[in-house]
Amino acid sequence: METNSIMPEDALSENIYFDGLPKILPPYENGIFQAVLTLPEAHDALVSTVAAVLDRTVKTVMLRNNDAPARDALPKREEYDINCVVDCEDGDQCAIEMQASQMKGDNKANDHRNIKWRTVFNLCDLHSNQPGRGLDYGGFVRSYQVVFCNYKIFDFDNELVERFVLCNQRGIELCDAVMAILIDLTQAKEIAKKSVSDMTNIECWVVFYALANDANYSQVVAEITKEKEGIAVAYDMLTSISQNPDERARFRSRRIWLQDREHEHAVARKEGREEARAEFEVILADKDAEIAYKDAKYELLIADKDTALAEWQSIAADKDAEIAALRALLGQGQ
Repeated sequence: METNSIMPEDALSENIYFDGLPKILPPYENGIFQAVLTLPEAHDALVSTVAAVLDRTVKTVMLRNNDAPARDALPKREEYDINCVVDCEDGDQCAIEMQASQMKGDNKANDHRNIKWRTVFNLCDLHSNQPGRGLDYGGFVRSYQVVFCNYKIFDFDNELVERFVLCNQRGIELCDAVMAILIDLTQAKEIAKKSVSDMTNIECWVVFYALANDANYSQVVAEITKEKEGIAVAYDMLTSISQNPDERARFRSRRIWLQDREHEHAVARKEGREEARAEFEVILADKDAEIAYKDAKYELLIADKDTALAEWQSIAADKDAEIAALRALLGQGQ
């Protein structure tokens, strides 16, 4: 990869350049993640990543259905997966995705439904789009949908790598044709406390993707690159990309686009709240008027009852006077 270094003498700090961006760009950012794994020089890193997520020996990986490495700032590029075939032209297919931030509409209350259902959708799409001419169903290759997730999506104490297959309620597998693999990057800091020699391959990759740009973990990342050749290649690629002014400009452009999108969503939420508040105030005014009407009607009913009571008391007094007069007459007759 051709590199135009921007190592200024007057860098603002140990970790920040004069352009305000981190010296080492985050490998979990979609554009950087894709460039680190899809550039021609990154083949060993891609092979090592695929081997780690599939937990098996992988000799070679062939990229397919993937445009040129993510080097332009257009938002549509943010959604591309790494789509590859493992070991041979007719080998298993594997799509790898980096989910750096929480999907819109997802939260604990809805059990992060969107990221899970999207993973299933992408896996089904990947598997069903195989060319089927001349094949029986058993001739289709296996399909793997892999998601590195930089936030918690499960409500249970999940493993670092969760593998999901088709099975019945008793856990009996229907077939091994498809598998969804979700990898929890939030466990990276805990993993980083371990000795590198005790880390598995996937643990090393999780630390790299989650923490390679964090100066607090530079030592453990350096130790990992000494032990893992594929990660050393990935780190060299990441360093090279981070020193390239064009790559940094694209990273800034993507970040601005994401912030613009956040702004639009925030404004929409605010306007929605204001609209909802106006509607609520109308409803509240109607309710207040209804309550006032009922209160007035109640007061009238009370007034009517008071009037009726006064009339009854007057009649009772007249009757009492009449009875008293009759008793007096009766007494005189005796």
